[in-house]
Amino acid sequence: MMQPCPYPIEDILFHAPPMILIDEVEGYDEETVISSVTIRDTSPFLEDGVLPSYVGIEYMAQSIAAYSGIKARNQGGDVKIGYLVSARNLTLETPNFKIGDKLEITVQLVYNEVPMAVFDCAITKNKALVAKARVNVYQP
Repeated sequence: MMQPCPYPIEDILFHAPPMILIDEVEGYDEETVISSVTIRDTSPFLEDGVLPSYVGIEYMAQSIAAYSGIKARNQGGDVKIGYLVSARNLTLETPNFKIGDKLEITVQLVYNEVPMAVFDCAITKNKALVAKARVNVYQP
């Protein structure tokens, strides 16, 4: 059952502003995190009013980091750095995102053999799929 995230995004990511790209975690459970971001005129990587959709891979990676950060905080531990190792079957259904777009990022744990983990990731806009990938991560 999904529950609300009790932590501000800054407390569960190893990143610091302005490189925190997702806005918040909407909910989580043992295997899943749903986060969101709204594209604004101040969003990093915005070019001529649009944001290339390939930035979505970093939204996925930061949502995975939020998953790890929530787990660490819930166990009384510290947030640790993690690395995006690869993305398989990356599909981008749109070339870019526009100012005002609200994106929902869902990451679901597929495999976890510390220090490696695999997540299925999807980004939707207005409930329509705009990007997906299977992402491999490493946390030393």
